[in-house]
Amino acid sequence: MENKRSISLLICILFICCSKILLSQNNLSGGESFYWVTESLENKNLPLPLKIRIVNFESAIGKSYNWEKSSPKKQGLDTKILKSAYNGVKSKPYINSLVIIKNGYLVKEEYFNGGDRNTLDLTYSVTKSIISALIGIAIDKGYIKGLDQQIMDFYPEYNTPNLDSRKKDITIRHILTMQAGFDHENNISKKMISAPNMIKAIINSELQFDPGTDYLYSTSGSHLLSGIITNATQMSTKDFAIKYLFKPLDIKSVFWTTDQNGIYTGGAGLFLTPRDMARFGYLYLQKGQLNEQQIISAEWIKISTQNHRSYTDTWNEMTNLGYGFQWWTGQFYEYPVFFASGYGGQWIIINPKLDMVIAATMNAISEEKDWKHMSSLISIVYNDIIPAVNTIP
Repeated sequence: MENKRSISLLICILFICCSKILLSQNNLSGGESFYWVTESLENKNLPLPLKIRIVNFESAIGKSYNWEKSSPKKQGLDTKILKSAYNGVKSKPYINSLVIIKNGYLVKEEYFNGGDRNTLDLTYSVTKSIISALIGIAIDKGYIKGLDQQIMDFYPEYNTPNLDSRKKDITIRHILTMQAGFDHENNISKKMISAPNMIKAIINSELQFDPGTDYLYSTSGSHLLSGIITNATQMSTKDFAIKYLFKPLDIKSVFWTTDQNGIYTGGAGLFLTPRDMARFGYLYLQKGQLNEQQIISAEWIKISTQNHRSYTDTWNEMTNLGYGFQWWTGQFYEYPVFFASGYGGQWIIINPKLDMVIAATMNAISEEKDWKHMSSLISIVYNDIIPAVNTIP
């Protein structure tokens, strides 16, 4: 499972520490602002766990989404069982947060290890699901022709006579579903990080199979999607996200790293608050529509959250584990779910039948072998959170 699932801790830390931090404060209508952190993650005086959290920076904190609250009981949750779930969370010192949205209401949230509702955590590969949403929006708005448009349309400067001819067949669909053939990041991380042009290095890297014939999880491949958004829209990925995703969702606190050439990292590197992670998940639960605005097409939501691999497997108590468009798919009991997942325990789990979104963050530095920490939330959801729903027989 480990060699297929997620980005390694080493590549994530390198990805961030080698990134330059772009700073801006963009004034929006109604006097609202988006805030971007001015502190460098390369500060050697910071303890390592805090290098992947943004805590108490006045310019960046205090703007997490203001969810309407309701009691768990009013939303059909057994308070005793739910309390057991949070007691289990408290016994695990590596968990930073757990937020539960039921029927559109915030019913329970707790934060640990010095953070609160306004702390931004590094989401790692949850970034991929955000990028997937942006690709869908770009297609909806006509910036990209469609899923089967070839990626080299957006990188003509690298389409040289010596380029592997198979790469001319790689489509956006191939990258979204991890079927492009780019190598797993553990094998090429040093080469990508040290390259003066990461996009070029990824495109020129050796393919592991013919596009569309197999599956191989590749964070490097996901980074190409960010470059495609930038080239297709003539906007930075961040600016495009603010205009068409974050602002409509009322998400104001965001921190995002870039590669050496200013392309916002597509496979990892986005920081969000747990409340805002849940807000993004709720958009998908609502089929792309909030406040009578269709932010992402319902069709994109549907196809993005279906399994596009040729197989499924299990992960602890979760069954039917598959992969969509930078989203994972699975099942708890008889309930299909889809979820964004980042290294070390960053989660957005959407359960449509139970009208529930669960967001959680963890200290990835503490991740143990065999994904023990990351997997712990699966057991908590299976054994306590879902059984807390009173409508379950």
